[in-house]
Amino acid sequence: MRTLQKQVVCFLLIILCMIGLALPAAAKEADTPIEVSFDHREAVKDKITAFIQEHTDKTPSVAITVFDSKQDICNITYGYADISNKIEANESTVYEWGSVSKLLVWVSAMQLYEQGKLDLEADIRMYLPADFFAHLKYDEPITMIDLMNHSAGFQETVSEIETSDINDIITLDRALKTTEPAQVAHPGDTVSYSNWGAALGGYVVSCISGMDYAEYVKKNIFDKLGMEHTYLKPDASDNEWAAEQRHKLHSYAVEFPDEGMEDMGECRAYINLYPAGSAGGTISDMTLFAKALLSESKDCPLFEKEDTLDLMLSPSWIFGNGTPRICHGLFYTLYGDGLYGHGGNTKACSSDLQLDLKNKTGYVMMINVQSDQVYTKGLPELLYGESAPKPQTNFTPIDISGHYRFGRSAGGEGMLRILSPFEDGLNIYKDGSGYTSQNGIERIEQISDTFYEFSLINGTKRYYAVKKTSDGEVAAIESFQAIDLTKISDTQYYCDWAMIILFVLSVAVMAVLFIIHLIRSRKYRHTELARYKRTECVAALMSFIIVVMAAVIGFNDRFFFYGGIAIHSMIAIILCAAAICEAAMLIRCRFFGKDEKPRRLILLNIESLCCLLTIMGIVYWNLYQFWGY
Repeated sequence: MRTLQKQVVCFLLIILCMIGLALPAAAKEADTPIEVSFDHREAVKDKITAFIQEHTDKTPSVAITVFDSKQDICNITYGYADISNKIEANESTVYEWGSVSKLLVWVSAMQLYEQGKLDLEADIRMYLPADFFAHLKYDEPITMIDLMNHSAGFQETVSEIETSDINDIITLDRALKTTEPAQVAHPGDTVSYSNWGAALGGYVVSCISGMDYAEYVKKNIFDKLGMEHTYLKPDASDNEWAAEQRHKLHSYAVEFPDEGMEDMGECRAYINLYPAGSAGGTISDMTLFAKALLSESKDCPLFEKEDTLDLMLSPSWIFGNGTPRICHGLFYTLYGDGLYGHGGNTKACSSDLQLDLKNKTGYVMMINVQSDQVYTKGLPELLYGESAPKPQTNFTPIDISGHYRFGRSAGGEGMLRILSPFEDGLNIYKDGSGYTSQNGIERIEQISDTFYEFSLINGTKRYYAVKKTSDGEVAAIESFQAIDLTKISDTQYYCDWAMIILFVLSVAVMAVLFIIHLIRSRKYRHTELARYKRTECVAALMSFIIVVMAAVIGFNDRFFFYGGIAIHSMIAIILCAAAICEAAMLIRCRFFGKDEKPRRLILLNIESLCCLLTIMGIVYWNLYQFWGY
């Protein structure tokens, strides 16, 4: 009997051990991305549905289609286009594409290329009206490839590229001219995402074809693919049905990390640089467009020649080890075997289009959430899984310590340069055998001759490549997105901050002295120093005005960034006039008669030094450029 009991106990222990071993394996299997294919369509649908249910608190509505080159694998539409009015999202719901619209520009350019009307490597000035550019700094040609790679060297656009008033919509050529940014880098040197550059690409298409850009896209893309429910113009006037459906959609701002959604209403913004992000339509129409890009090159309905699509999907910018980064406007990302696509954000919606070219599958996603983070980051990992660059065992160490600034910066030229030290730069420091930094970065380690692994404090990992100069020095850190981190010298870094600190201190001291002068003005009203003190008070008042202008720049940066040239001009004129008047008043103080000024001039010397530092700051930061960008 005891022997039987022992055998039963042993048997049960074996079963429990097997279950214990099986549970981790099952958990691991659950975390493994499902194979995206038509044969696994139910599993794919179930996995996406579970993901949506997990994030219902941040999902007013979402439309997702997963597909292969011939058919849909699954279609999911969830939630409400308008929660308060109980309008459910369905196949007729119209969302905004945002920057996915840029793919229409690049497809149009490739169509003109295969027709022999556009040379991708030629200077685009040969296709534009004479003297089109006003702020080019370099003589090198700007090509369509540069625009596709966001490497034409343009500074971030600092004039508002969209309007909330439909009556303020202007033509594309006028919008480009009135919002032209400075050119701050040599063409082909650095990648810096540019809405203006993409819109310029659309205008090049218009100039070559002799058609309005929206009309060209409708005839050569929408009509060819049967996209009957998509608009492109800022006011959606090119598709009445889609325009009407768009009125039914509300946008929602999702609070992170707290739960909750704020209804923003229709939240319409009319993008004057409309080729860069103005399209809107149904999920089925975006799927038609995405499937065309996933088809075999010889069968692609968008192109006439067999190899045009293959060329478009080939790398136009690669990392040092040959890994793709940009393929004629599509971005490569590290998921699965590598995804190629483009995301989009507007004030109302977010969208994403991703293609797995190796396995011929992909997905499109549209959601009525501003700057969505749940689906744009979660879906590719859910469906394809994260991947990483292949590490090397033997690689040449590269010292990447130093100071970096984002290439997509508004602070490269003109008055906005004063804001560049405050932008989200990156300071990398040596830490033992690796490196560390700020901005949520815990550890940085080199894993190959080209790539570094950035470990974030939230447990995620990001990968960046190192770009060197011809002399072998580190020039930039390249991401799998359209923004480079450009390295700056220690001298420039510390000099910039020193000039900022001295500028702020000088105007602050003069502002305090102005208040002191006002308080003490009664004391000198009927003395021989009255005129001197009034002059000194006016000088301090000028510095107080400079403080106010500096506050406008520093504490209301969006207003300053996107207020346009008129705002920059007004601030620059006031700054310069106040500085000149302040200097004149302080010089005048020194020429008062012996009995008309104090015997001790310590205060005047302090004021003079502060005035000098203020003027140095205005010159250093180009704040005198009232014609600035």
